[in-house]
Amino acid sequence: MTGRTGRTGRTGRTGRTGRTGRTGRTGRTGRSGLADRGDPTSFAELDHTGAASTTLISDALLSTRGGILGYWQVNGITQPPLPDPWTSFRRLGEGVQSEILDFELISGFSIGENGNYFSGISDPGLTAADLETVRKAADLRDDRLEEIYAQQKDMITFFASLMDASGARYDHTLDFIDAVLRLCVIVDMKMKHIFSRPRPAEIAPEVIPIIQTPGHGSFPSGHAVEATAIAALFAHFDATNTRRAELADRIAKRIAYNRVVAGVHYESDNAAGFTLGAAIVEYALGKAVPTDGSVPSTPLQMLYAKAQEEWPSRPGS
Repeated sequence: MTGRTGRTGRTGRTGRTGRTGRTGRTGRTGRSGLADRGDPTSFAELDHTGAASTTLISDALLSTRGGILGYWQVNGITQPPLPDPWTSFRRLGEGVQSEILDFELISGFSIGENGNYFSGISDPGLTAADLETVRKAADLRDDRLEEIYAQQKDMITFFASLMDASGARYDHTLDFIDAVLRLCVIVDMKMKHIFSRPRPAEIAPEVIPIIQTPGHGSFPSGHAVEATAIAALFAHFDATNTRRAELADRIAKRIAYNRVVAGVHYESDNAAGFTLGAAIVEYALGKAVPTDGSVPSTPLQMLYAKAQEEWPSRPGS
């Protein structure tokens, strides 16, 4: 029965939010591999800054302190001046920054009666036509398999391929998109719970999805919501390049349809996801842009302003 311990691998489901490619971005800070650096047997990877403490590091710091310090004379404390609000925010750990942005975005938010916070989001009910689209889409599985697999964990790379996003040139933009995507997940999960639409394989076992069916409702499609949000935000920031916006929209639609091809969504899931994703972006931008034209004062507003600075005017195509 010890083989049952293998079920602990299910905890990997918490990584589902990584499908946007967000979790992989932490490597941009040069601090990737944090989980390994706390391993006292992995000397090549040891780095105390930002990593978890270990007895090896603690003992080494103890002996280092003893070797460089004698008696420490405390002569009082000089408190440095408070940094400006933006500097104060960026000094925080990445996780804390995310929590502050999430709090700001979700404050005052309500799904509303029957889940219809956003107009146009209602489940029309499943029909034979819904399953017929899933059946026909399965013919594309061989062609789309690699895309389907990659997009389970990473969508944003497909959009970033439309531009040179190397280095740190769009760090603030990507951080802002990250925050909106986290809101997408929260809202989408609540909507899925409200509507509780069964997945295709629950209706027809003949679907035999080529990836594991997610453990939550089908309507609306989370991939459609998030892909739409990413495309809309890139189009918003790069407002002068209509060709890039058009291609980003095509990518979003393809990502959503790939979930139908995989056998885990219906096209009507995607239609609702497109509407919801666009509405969430509109809501988030309303929070991020001061309505009275004043200087940005909240972390979300300041991050948005910094993101805008990363997009110099480009000629449209």
